[in-house]
Amino acid sequence: MSIDLEELAARAAIEDALLTYCRGIDRLDADLVRAAFHDDATLIDYGPNPLSIDDFVTYVVPRLREGYTATQHRVSNVRIERAGSTATVEAYVLAFHVEDGNNGRFLHTFNGRYIDTAEDRGDGWKISKRILRVDWSRRDKWAESMGGTWPESARDRTDPVYR
Repeated sequence: MSIDLEELAARAAIEDALLTYCRGIDRLDADLVRAAFHDDATLIDYGPNPLSIDDFVTYVVPRLREGYTATQHRVSNVRIERAGSTATVEAYVLAFHVEDGNNGRFLHTFNGRYIDTAEDRGDGWKISKRILRVDWSRRDKWAESMGGTWPESARDRTDPVYR
């Protein structure tokens, strides 16, 4: 069995773009979110019209900061179908959003898929198009938190991951 190092490198770079997006969106780091996408990337089904990556970041980062005290995006079941310098990427996404409001604390859970087109245009593999699909979502009243005195994550560059 021969190992195709170019294929392995491409897959690792594509998965890194997915994880870069997740860290960026959860740490509210607009530059990191943008780093996962080509400058002319389009996001479809995030609203009534397709969004450029810049419009998406400008819209979503302030809304996540204002509307939720924490988020966590996880990707799994990543399937990459590569054809040269282009790949179709399907990744399951499980996203949690913690809302603290006047009526208490709620946990929003989103389960769906990112259907991405990734391309290597000579500057590394990045996402050029993203389609979002929902499989299910729910909103639950927060009953109580687990005991403990752990430090909370930071939603900016003060988080330890940036050290």
